[in-house]
Amino acid sequence: MEQFSTICVVGLGLIGGAMVKTIKNKTDLRIYGHNRTKAVSEKAKAEGNIDGIFPDDISANEIDLWILSLYPDACISFVKEHLSEMKPGAVIVDCCGTKTKICNALTDVCETAGVHFIGGHPMAGIEKSGYDASFAGLFDNASMILCKLDSSDEASFERLREFFPKLGFGYVKESNPTEHDRVIAYTSQMAHVVSSAYIKSDACKIRYGFSAGSFKDMTRVAYLNETMWTELFLENREFLLAEMEEYISHMREYRDALKASDEEMLCKLLKEGRLCKEADIAGEEKLKRERNNE
Repeated sequence: MEQFSTICVVGLGLIGGAMVKTIKNKTDLRIYGHNRTKAVSEKAKAEGNIDGIFPDDISANEIDLWILSLYPDACISFVKEHLSEMKPGAVIVDCCGTKTKICNALTDVCETAGVHFIGGHPMAGIEKSGYDASFAGLFDNASMILCKLDSSDEASFERLREFFPKLGFGYVKESNPTEHDRVIAYTSQMAHVVSSAYIKSDACKIRYGFSAGSFKDMTRVAYLNETMWTELFLENREFLLAEMEEYISHMREYRDALKASDEEMLCKLLKEGRLCKEADIAGEEKLKRERNNE
């Protein structure tokens, strides 16, 4: 299958920066970058992590693959601004944390223009943000989610399925926008909400010397980009609210057992949680076996 030769990464923050560094490190493809703050693009070029800056050093009709690493609304605006200039047959994939809005906004309009949009989401990250925090290898063994609609171009989807493992991704997960947003509300967005709320306790101010791994695990993602996560939470409002309501109902169960000093119920609830985690670990192990057998 024909591969990409010229790539432009738009948005050189943590994910976009890691993309250009990884592509430069693991492939011999030509890689260009574009960032709202041009000084970041210039730094990436000076460091040798990109071959040039869009649009200074290359035109839109020379680019085979666009990787968009902006906030969802900014991705939509960028594509609509540059779509008429893009090369026929070019592929666009985004890295946004929600999929329904962006896929609905761009899939059909891109196909009409002869350009192929596929919604994507690399399941990788750290608590820090920005180009300086990015590094080649961020995506090693991570999963890359690609969303397919009925109108999505099958050949472009398969090209991306072959491309991302070359960057170190261990698994390409096929999904659709609704499934993605429903599950990501649980696996990612709820973790950020809970972490942000948990760290607000007054006990945090005196916890030094009293905390270990569990505290670090619970609070790591409270160190977040509030502007980006606000946009993502609001775009995925219904699914996130449903997860929050379920979580609150479970917290009430634990609270009520404690209030009543109900030892039997508290032990039962804790055992249920342990068994859920055991099932989760078994599911991860099954996925690993399936991937190893592919």
